[in-house]
Formats: sequence, C-alpha cells, structure tokens
Amino acid sequence: MAYAGAAGTTATQMAAALHLGAGAGSIFDGQNALGQALGARASAALSGDEMNAMLGAATAPSPADYQLEVVNSVWGERTYIWEQPFLDVMAKSYGTGVYLEDFITQPDPARLAINAWVSTATDDKINNLLPAGSLDATTRMVLVNAIHLKLPWETVFPATATAPAQFTRADASTVSASFMNETETLLYADDGQAQVVALPLSGGQIDVLIALPHGDLDAYEAGLAVGSAALKVPSQEVQVTLALPRSTFTSPTFSLRSALEAMGMTAPFDKEAANFSGLCAHPPDGGHLYVEDVLQKATLGVQETGVEAAAATAVIVGRATSGSSMPPMPVSMVVNRPFVVSIVDVPTGAILFLGHITDPTDAGSP
Repeated sequence: MAYAGAAGTTATQMAAALHLGAGAGSIFDGQNALGQALGARASAALSGDEMNAMLGAATAPSPADYQLEVVNSVWGERTYIWEQPFLDVMAKSYGTGVYLEDFITQPDPARLAINAWVSTATDDKINNLLPAGSLDATTRMVLVNAIHLKLPWETVFPATATAPAQFTRADASTVSASFMNETETLLYADDGQAQVVALPLSGGQIDVLIALPHGDLDAYEAGLAVGSAALKVPSQEVQVTLALPRSTFTSPTFSLRSALEAMGMTAPFDKEAANFSGLCAHPPDGGHLYVEDVLQKATLGVQETGVEAAAATAVIVGRATSGSSMPPMPVSMVVNRPFVVSIVDVPTGAILFLGHITDPTDAGSP
C-alpha cells in the first residue's frame, strides 16, 4: 500500500526488497485478486461442512468457526490533499478510502481510533497494535492491514488423546505442555534439515505447516528461502504419528524497520532520501514524507478442533522537515522442541502466517 505512493529510489528499493520483479506495475491487481480469493475460502469450507452435516457425515458446523478476512485501511492527516492516483489504487485494489484524522494536534485520539478498528477487524484478537507514543504531531498517515483466520481442522485431533508431555526449550530447560496426538495419512517431507508436515484446514484450501528442525532453530530459520520445505506443502502422503503441543500465543508489537532496512529498503526510512510524492506531492505544511516505522502484532492459537490466527501491520508515515508408496510403519514426529509454523493458502502458495513456537506454554502479550 505504501509502495503505491513511492517514487524514484524509494520505489526501486521497495520493489527490490519486496521481490516485486518485473510485475511491480501490476502488484496492486495481484493483491486485489489474492484478497478476493482468500475471502472466499471460509464460506466455501462452511458450505462443504454444512453439506456433509446434511448427509449425516458430520455434526452441524457453527458459522462463527469459519472466518478468513483480509482488510485494509488508510488514515491520513485531514489538512493534506492526498494524490488521486494513490486514492484510486487504495479504492480499487485494497477496498479502502482515507479516514481523515487530526494527527497534528490530536495524535493520540487518532491512535486509539486505529487500534479500535484493528480490534474490530480481528475479532478482538489484536489489541493495542499502536502503543502509546507511536504516533505524534509529525505523523501524517498510517496504512493498516489486518487478517483474521479461524477454521477447523479437516480432521480434528481426538480430545481424548491429548496428554501432558515435556517440551524442551532452546536453552535446554523443559516445560510440561499439553500434546495433541493423532496417527493420520498426511503430506510429509524430511529434507534432512527438518521434518515437515501439512495439516489441512476445513475446505482443503489452507494448510498449517509444522517444520521441526533436526538442529538449532535459529540456524534453520537463517537458511529459510523461497522454496524451503517449511514454506511449501509437501507432495508425498505418509502415515504420520504426530504429537503437537497445544498452544496460544500473542506477540508484543514489534518493529519491522531493521529487517526491511537489512533487505535494502533504506530510502523509505531516510528523512532526506525518502520520496513519497505519490502520496502527497506538496505537503501543505512543507517538508516531505518518509516512513517512521512499520509495526506488526500477531496471535496464533492451535487447539484440537482447529486454528485461529490474526495479525495486523501498520506503516507509519511522518513528515520530515529537513532534507506416494506408504511405508509399512508410521513416521514418528514428536514436536517437543522449538519449531516453525506457517499457514499457506494452497491454490496460490501465499504464506498467510509465518513464525515459530519456542515455548508452547508461553501465552505472550495481552
């Protein structure tokens, strides 16, 4: 969304860091298509399970358990005239206009309004995305994306099989966690670096991937790249005896700035070099616009019945004043140490969530 208002070196660096490649000009249409595709996943899954219930093959599903929504919003300083091409992209590809706020004299009420919007969009799973002090009188725009996913497993874990077991953390200490257990035919791979299993959610369009490294989690994550086994659904079906810790975790709000800068996106954060003339070519109070920070917060819950996950991201723009054969025996996969988890939309390959669990008993932030 911020890229739609970038120009010059700022746009070039953003396109390179985000791997937009030759398709940079059509990225907005692609985002729109992906959003529409994802928006249909939950209703399709619900319809399928309702049909199964009518045929007597399953119990009647609750619509509240079938949700997948991606929403966007733009919050702009009310005294600015925002460029029409940028507004057109926001309306056409991201389904939003600009909420006008008084950032100059009332930044905190604006912050609270944005946080309330995020809470509503994520069914109260992401709260206080923007901490106190994150916006101030120099803020001119905040671009927000939120996603909320809640779906049952295609095959639920039997609740009677859940049992306590030891989970070993990275520092070799242990905690007692509740492990869900099942033996199922699942898509599975072992590339020598990690065991990877795909757990399909209802509807068969979205999978939760669990990657259990054979060695150190940090070293494994450092080697992740496009095409890594942890980020793509395996192709081979294997009977797997799986023990997976039940967990619910909410991250604190964290900054993506240093990671984006390390990827080569330095100009957008540079008060002198940033070029967001596509947002507002002539700020009424002088100076020019740059990205102050990119903040994100996420939550993930894994239970016997299904998965619920939510995340929100905010780009804070400020004003600068200066410059297949089945093995005879099941494969055992006991996820009893730090592991990587991702949620992948199967038809598009889009990664909806990516993170790791280092302690399934740690609930994280409120």
